[in-house]
Amino acid sequence: MKIPPLRLGSLPPIRISGGTLATLLILAVVVHPVISLSGAVGPGGAIVVSLGIALFMIVSVLVHELAHALTARLFGATVDHIALTLWGGHTQYRAERMGGVPSMVISLAGPASNLLLAALCTGLATLTRTDDGSSVAALFWGYSAWLNVALAVFNLLPGLPMDGGRALESLLGTVLRSRITGTRITAWLGRAIAVAVVIWPLWRMWGRDSVGTGSMLTLVWALLIAGMLWQGASRALEAANLEHRIQHLDARKLARPVVAVPADLPLDRLLDGLRERAQPGSTPDLEAVVVLEQGPPLRVYRIDPSAVASVPAGQRGNVPVSAVAAPLGEVGELAAGLNGSQMVTAMLARPHPLYLVREQTGAVVGVIKSADVNAVLRGR
Repeated sequence: MKIPPLRLGSLPPIRISGGTLATLLILAVVVHPVISLSGAVGPGGAIVVSLGIALFMIVSVLVHELAHALTARLFGATVDHIALTLWGGHTQYRAERMGGVPSMVISLAGPASNLLLAALCTGLATLTRTDDGSSVAALFWGYSAWLNVALAVFNLLPGLPMDGGRALESLLGTVLRSRITGTRITAWLGRAIAVAVVIWPLWRMWGRDSVGTGSMLTLVWALLIAGMLWQGASRALEAANLEHRIQHLDARKLARPVVAVPADLPLDRLLDGLRERAQPGSTPDLEAVVVLEQGPPLRVYRIDPSAVASVPAGQRGNVPVSAVAAPLGEVGELAAGLNGSQMVTAMLARPHPLYLVREQTGAVVGVIKSADVNAVLRGR
């Protein structure tokens, strides 16, 4: 069952997934042993306080994401939505151009909000603390403060997809003058952090005579978090590699050279021209010929060698090339000077399986197949 987005005034839509409930329960289970050992509450009270702290942490994650969203808006970005998920949350926003400093500020706004919440909770814990240390409220606010500090520190880790990694990515991209290099470095740091997240609980469990339920839950939670970090870092690395390949797209270099001829050109003139181009003793290359029928729409044909062979040599001067050509259908056109993202944008605006590449003069440089461009973008 899909939960409808939560709307609070002018704030971005908040999407709450079913995984948020699982996060709530897992947090409560992890917190419960510590609350029980405090002696401030009985067994039933420990469950209630644990659930309360877990719920407050969900609210803390929401505050974290709201800080990202509101800061992004201040820098002119459009915020699509905020999502609360099994892994915490994320903020989806779009910006045409975003400099390194604004990106860093947006990334760091989330952890900063958690540190502010930690300071607030610490103050409330101090106000509600009793002399004998039995205050439930002080226990609640004190533990909530500690968890918010942990949340802030974890998010400040310098690897993608963490906020600290995004801030470092922006900094490195500015310093190195290459956003792709910055992404690659922080993505690999993110993978290293994912490995460390698993090694830490294993190291703590090493050498113990027995392993408790809490330790096993911590290990399972660490494995889930590590998986999330590894996947996020891997996606960032794939995106950087894709961007690198897009930057190196060049319509002129990708174009397969062709001989473009009008549909009414006599067949004998085509064959004579191909013989002049060919090496001595070789046969004319009919595969390199495209026949253009001006539109709109522009239509392109390919020469059928068997049809050419069926035309007697003495009649080829009276047969247009269109009579021995098979249609390729409608094609798109690309300027030979297009490259990088401009080329991708032009192809997506008018998708076709085949494109003619033209110079500014109108001369046809060659043809590009969409399948070939897709293969380049996949790294094949």
